[in-house]
Amino acid sequence: MTCTQCNALSKRTRLRCQAPAIKGKTKCKNHGGRSTGSRTPEGKARQIEANTIHGRETRAIREERSAKLAELYEIEKEMRSMGMVEGSWVSRKPPSR
Repeated sequence: MTCTQCNALSKRTRLRCQAPAIKGKTKCKNHGGRSTGSRTPEGKARQIEANTIHGRETRAIREERSAKLAELYEIEKEMRSMGMVEGSWVSRKPPSR
């Protein structure tokens, strides 16, 4: 009889876990195979609100950065129209012509 091996990797050795995976899953009980995720609407909303990318930034931080870059782009565009700035664009791609 064979079973699926847990595919979790060790950060230190880069070797796979040797434990068997939970039936129908790809992870063992120690690496999250028993997790069902959020089930209630409140839990799902909390998970969406706290969702991060690569563990470093939230959606709010990304949206704030995007707004600041858009403002910087508008300032640079205005300065270029006045002839105060020349050369390559700094803040974003130049508008397509």
